Amino acid sequence: MAGQSSQELLAQTVDSFATRVQQYADGIANRLGAPLSGTQLTRDQAVQRWNYTPLGSTQAADAHYHQLVAQGTPPGQALQQVYPMRQMLYQGPDLRSAIDTAKQIQGWAHDAAGTEPPPPLEGSTTPLLLNLQRTQPPPQMPPMPPQPTGPLPAPAVGPALPPLPPPQPPPQGLT
Repeated sequence: MAGQSSQELLAQTVDSFATRVQQYADGIANRLGAPLSGTQLTRDQAVQRWNYTPLGSTQAADAHYHQLVAQGTPPGQALQQVYPMRQMLYQGPDLRSAIDTAKQIQGWAHDAAGTEPPPPLEGSTTPLLLNLQRTQPPPQMPPMPPQPTGPLPAPAVGPALPPLPPPQPPPQGLT
């Protein structure tokens, strides 16, 4: 650094800073659309995470999912409870890309299991939901506590306030 002018030193600093900013921007651009972990998953890794369930098997998870939905849990919450890693897999910049990613991974999972994916639903799913609600018994309300028998206890009363003083006539001579 000895012998360098302040302008040369400033130019080197600015160039170094510009290079770092460009490297940072390139890193962000390379990671856009990548998984949150920053690594691209293989097909097998995506299928493993798609099928991961704390319940041990996809059959148990599927049964528990349908049980939760029948009990009134919203489908998204029920899915998150039985397959907690799926939501991380299909995150995307918009809803359409998230749906496309989820369908792709679902297809891979069915290929790995040797099964056919279910046919896509056409039209509104509202009639399916209404039909499910009609066939499922309503959730049971907890029983009411027993009614007290006999006389009710007197309510607790705080200390009595002193009586208000009688009203005073207005002062004379101020009119």
